[in-house]
Amino acid sequence: MSYIGDILHATPAARWIKEHYPEAKLHWIVTPTMAEILRHNPYVDEIIEWERDAYEAHSKKIHIPTMWRMWWELREKIKPYKFDVAVDVQGRLITGLVLLASGAPIRLGLGGTKELNWLFTNFKSEANQDHVIKRYLQVAQLLPKALEKHGFSAVSLGVSQSDGIDLQMVLNLSESEIAWAQAEVDTYFNKLVHDSKIPSLEGTTPTTQTQSRRARIAIVPGASWASKEWPIYHWTSLVRALSPEMDIVYVGGPKEAREFSPQLPQGEHVYDMMGKTTIRESAALIKACDIVVSGDTGSLYMATAEMVPSVSLFGPTKPQQWGPITGSYHVLQQSDMDCLGCRKRKCPKGHHNCMNELTPERVAQVIRELVTRTI
Repeated sequence: MSYIGDILHATPAARWIKEHYPEAKLHWIVTPTMAEILRHNPYVDEIIEWERDAYEAHSKKIHIPTMWRMWWELREKIKPYKFDVAVDVQGRLITGLVLLASGAPIRLGLGGTKELNWLFTNFKSEANQDHVIKRYLQVAQLLPKALEKHGFSAVSLGVSQSDGIDLQMVLNLSESEIAWAQAEVDTYFNKLVHDSKIPSLEGTTPTTQTQSRRARIAIVPGASWASKEWPIYHWTSLVRALSPEMDIVYVGGPKEAREFSPQLPQGEHVYDMMGKTTIRESAALIKACDIVVSGDTGSLYMATAEMVPSVSLFGPTKPQQWGPITGSYHVLQQSDMDCLGCRKRKCPKGHHNCMNELTPERVAQVIRELVTRTI
């Protein structure tokens, strides 16, 4: 797997397997840049890194010799493990090739896949439009039948079907990671506590600091698809609306730092950490905040995994299939548009109204209501 959301969405399936088969050893093959997401996950026994992103880059250019070499190297790398079962919850050609490289006699996967992925699985879940977490769990739940058919004597232990299924994603930040982020945010904002006036952004009104600290809002302006991004001028308006009463923390990677930092409002009550943290450090900063505001992107799912209340903005993707389903969350979208959930990286109609027409005023109102209920 190669994206934060994809990995976190699959963690409930990993937990289900380990809870039902506690003696099993679970190994997770992941692209190196994403490996840290699985660090400290109690349901993963070993992380196996493979340059999936590089493989896909070569596949787009049809570099067959390099693709063959990389696949063969993966096969040789994992051959000593002698896997009994391989699980693919993405349903791509590339993940099917990983199943083939595993050499596992039991290969579980999604039903209704494209890209010839179905060729590589011998047990498939039923195709449906459920939330992706539930779909991934349905693949894991093929395991008892598959083991029985292949003559394995493994006994399913732990939670029974009547006990329900845990849909909560797993990130499992360490105490030291949480403490670092809390200290980082506290140090930056607490220097204002003794000031009678909070310095304001240009165009806003200074506010008086009360005894109780201001709400802290994590703002995540970036996304992996351009079509998922809320316009920068909306983010700017939102920050200007909230900054007189709340502290703002910008979260994102180097790409967001380059694209958004020069354009977003800055000030003493705004802590810009974009491009300055690892993935897990970004997650810890989000946990140090009271609410995260984000599009459909990895930071939203890190927040959900760590039970941080969220306000999320959806347009080209369907929150019913991809959005938060545990914890405290509020999803905003333009429900009157017939093209919602198009799954296109670029707006096919050219107007991007599914995101453009989500107004900063509407988002700010939801944030204030959530602050009132949770802080």
